[in-house]
Amino acid sequence: MAREHDIRKALNELRTDSPFDLFLRETGERLLFTFTILNDLNSGASPERVKELNEKSQAPLLPEAYEKSLANPAKAVEVFGEELGRFVSSFSYRVSFLFREAFRCSSPAIEKWADHWLEARFAGQDGFVALMKERWAEVRLDLNEKMYRETYDPSSSFYTDIALAATADDLSYLYRYGVRITENSFKTASFVNSLPGKDIKLIVETMVDGYIEGFTESGMDYSIKNSLGLAIPAGYERIVPGLISGFEKFGLKMFIRMVQGAKLNRQAAYDHRFDYALSITEEMVEKRIAVVEEVFSGMADVLGNYSGSAYLDVFGEPPFSPVLKPEACKADEKTSGLFNKQTQQLRITGNKYMPGDETSFEIIAFPSPEIQGNFQEIFKDTVRLNTLSNKTYRPIQQAIIDAMDGAEYAHILGSGTNETDLKVALCPITDPEKETIFENCLASVNIPLGEVFTSPKLKGTNGLLHVEESFLRGLRFDNIRLEFKEGYVSEWSCNNFDDPERGKDYITENLFFPHKTLPLGEFAIGTNTVVYAMALKHKIMGLLPILILEKMGPHFAVGDTCYSWSEDSQKPSPVTGKTMIAVDNEKTIQRKEDPALAYTNKHTDVTLPYSSLDSISVIHPDGREVFIIKGGRFVLPGTEMLNDAIDEAHGYL
Repeated sequence: MAREHDIRKALNELRTDSPFDLFLRETGERLLFTFTILNDLNSGASPERVKELNEKSQAPLLPEAYEKSLANPAKAVEVFGEELGRFVSSFSYRVSFLFREAFRCSSPAIEKWADHWLEARFAGQDGFVALMKERWAEVRLDLNEKMYRETYDPSSSFYTDIALAATADDLSYLYRYGVRITENSFKTASFVNSLPGKDIKLIVETMVDGYIEGFTESGMDYSIKNSLGLAIPAGYERIVPGLISGFEKFGLKMFIRMVQGAKLNRQAAYDHRFDYALSITEEMVEKRIAVVEEVFSGMADVLGNYSGSAYLDVFGEPPFSPVLKPEACKADEKTSGLFNKQTQQLRITGNKYMPGDETSFEIIAFPSPEIQGNFQEIFKDTVRLNTLSNKTYRPIQQAIIDAMDGAEYAHILGSGTNETDLKVALCPITDPEKETIFENCLASVNIPLGEVFTSPKLKGTNGLLHVEESFLRGLRFDNIRLEFKEGYVSEWSCNNFDDPERGKDYITENLFFPHKTLPLGEFAIGTNTVVYAMALKHKIMGLLPILILEKMGPHFAVGDTCYSWSEDSQKPSPVTGKTMIAVDNEKTIQRKEDPALAYTNKHTDVTLPYSSLDSISVIHPDGREVFIIKGGRFVLPGTEMLNDAIDEAHGYL
């Protein structure tokens, strides 16, 4: 390739050991290695060579190497100063990820960055920042189309082909994905391959039935679609043929849109989360929106046939507490505003071609072999958890809904050292025979089953939510306190740092950003006491994903409601004949004027576990108070069965 030759020649011409030349050498050699991956794979590299390429490609991003490299903003700023150092760090970090394109045998993105490098070589240190601001603001149509084709087009078969060719006796295929493969990846594949056929069948049926049930319960018609995308962890290939045939029965062609490997470096990802602020401009945002509109218009048939996505996730990795590096790029009010505008407009464009009232999703999770404790027992208990009976839980949850429909507000109180005292205003009902304000959430969309939820009114929602230990968006929060005033978070804190202001900034950056605050978008009561017992039995409370945690106590989502972009598609329930009416709040109702004012594009669930809960009650307009939970136990008639698992759980304390 011409660019490969040009980079090699330019590297040979670097004569000094100046910091900038060392930066060029480091990134230039990374680019050359990326071309090597591309060339070797196109030439039919052996399994041994593919493994070698995979491991070498990711080595610079692993923690020890990363901290010493110029991709680390602390190192780059130390060498070059703040502005230049941040650009050097971001450039180095982005180049380090080009191996993903190489493994998919795709050259356009690699060639683009090779061009950037060659221009940087001639611009030199003094011209580097100006050059990068200009180049990073460019938005290429072909690269955007390629990205979206891989995400939504079933003819994109890279991951699917690898998964279908996988064999249990040779796991070297895992390296071909181009994701990080570790011993846990092999343990996962070996374990899944060892499962009895009936277990594989159960997992497949749970996923297929849950996805289709999501359409049925929402009153949507999946038959007008013909495809769906799947995201799975490396090692779960054995379930792929069953999923393909299972969805084919419903007229849906399933393809793998993404394969997840082991995480490379969570600290590095955290360091670079605001890198976009280096180059984002009004002009760039407008161009990006226009390019995506052009791409989506050309893909209208593909997007119109896309029914949604199914996700199989894993949990069990050790919790992550990031180091806050002052050298890392920050987003100010202007850049964060532009980023939010871009996010909003892209969502509007996506909804135009893939309407929210025509598409669905599904997410289910299983443990990783790296989880502490007896992995096989935890996996077995998770399968049980994910396959609990809708028939059993539907009437229990309906009893809770019947007690809460028509109430003015819910009152949640913590127990012991937990200081939660929160009143959540509820949407009024005008026709009790035809309307409801709580969703009966069973094993569809979000698996496992086990919650009833609503969109609260903002006015009248006041008080404190306090959770001693929580894991939100992959990060740990100690003693998080969120004070609500008229539905919005008015004060917030956590004890992650000695300095209270650092704790407040930690919440702002990781939960609210790019907003200064968020509304309460969801109030829910989890009913899956089985998961509570499982968490205490295996001592894995802090390792469970929010998908599972949210089912084991009341939870409160800050951000958008659960009905964003589909508020007007609610239909009467085929079971109760009632229509869900609590789909808007005072913020989201602005969608009728301007969607950009209505949605935050954030939704973070904060769960208060049963162990920290004293009571949940609802107060009706006539002053009548009905308790759902009191003294940490379900007391509403019809819910008593849920206490069996709570009693079991207390035996593990």
